[in-house]
Amino acid sequence: MKNNLVLKLAILSCCFVTASLNAIAGNIPAMAADMPEIPLSLIELVTTIPSLFSMLAVLFSSRIASAIGYKKIVLLGSLIAGIFGTVPVILNNIWLILLARGVFGFGCGLITSAMLILIIFFFTGDERSSMIGLQGSAGGLASLVTAFIGGRLLAISWHASFLVYLFSFLVFLAVLFFIPHVGSIRTNTAGSNETHSGSEWFRLIALGLLTFVSVALATVFVVKCSSLAALKEIGGSSIGSLLVMCISAGSLLAGFVYGKMKNILKRLSLPVFYLICTAGFILAYVSGTALPMMAAAFLLGFGYLAFVPFLQERVSTKFSSFGAAGTTVILVFQGLGAFIAPYAGILLSLFTSSLNSQFMICGVLYVLLAAVGFAIGE
Repeated sequence: MKNNLVLKLAILSCCFVTASLNAIAGNIPAMAADMPEIPLSLIELVTTIPSLFSMLAVLFSSRIASAIGYKKIVLLGSLIAGIFGTVPVILNNIWLILLARGVFGFGCGLITSAMLILIIFFFTGDERSSMIGLQGSAGGLASLVTAFIGGRLLAISWHASFLVYLFSFLVFLAVLFFIPHVGSIRTNTAGSNETHSGSEWFRLIALGLLTFVSVALATVFVVKCSSLAALKEIGGSSIGSLLVMCISAGSLLAGFVYGKMKNILKRLSLPVFYLICTAGFILAYVSGTALPMMAAAFLLGFGYLAFVPFLQERVSTKFSSFGAAGTTVILVFQGLGAFIAPYAGILLSLFTSSLNSQFMICGVLYVLLAAVGFAIGE
């Protein structure tokens, strides 16, 4: 029992790397002010470009795993994230910063894919469902802690905020000492070589597209909420970090109650999670002071980290015969959705130049996603 608990904690510690992608999201206004000649959409990529490279890592992770195993993938990912996550501390060129963030994202992607495979391998049934939910809780806690530390470092400078990724080296040590040798894990690809019908692939890809759209919309909130608060003159220079912390707090709570909510709501789970995101966007739209804006961020974080594990778990149960391929598909669409957020903002600007109105549009789109979620059932 003790060893099982240590194993769980070691696996969940990986979230302190994977959930810290947005830890520096609050420094976007500071970077924009320091680089007035750089388009805002390019600066916003500092937050989202890791998701693109994370997706690329997921695509190659199974091949890398066949060569070195899943434990070494996590170790490698932790080292990459620790080194390249902190490199922007000494960089001033936006292109070099984006390159470093991309490589950092690649390291995070290696960890993300391996972590989900480890959970699926080591745990079954309710324990697996609980671990997937706890992954959300650990991610929320990690995001909250790293966002808080990033915010404190941001008070020094936006460069200093990148020191938060020193956490990656602690994760490296936890994995090195407390996760078993990977030899027995490497075989966890049963069913991945089976032949699947076109309709099965269609349903899997459709679920991936649903993940892509819903994650993209949520990431729009993460990327744009600081700018919206500044536009409305809500709070001071620290409001961006506070909002990221509120998103993280909502994610933390979602992880704790995810399993119970899913058991109670059943087929209504996904629609309800999407409608919570709707509430977050609409509350941000009507907010004029800091408190409701923070509440909006909390709701968005809750809904976000409720529908993500739901979709991941659905793949692991409904498409278990795909093996690692099913996990890869869902993680790729998830990463692509997070990366595309700044461009989703550009697309929204074609309909209205008002950032506030764009938040309302996102809220309405989540209502449509809720209808889709209800239609596909459990």
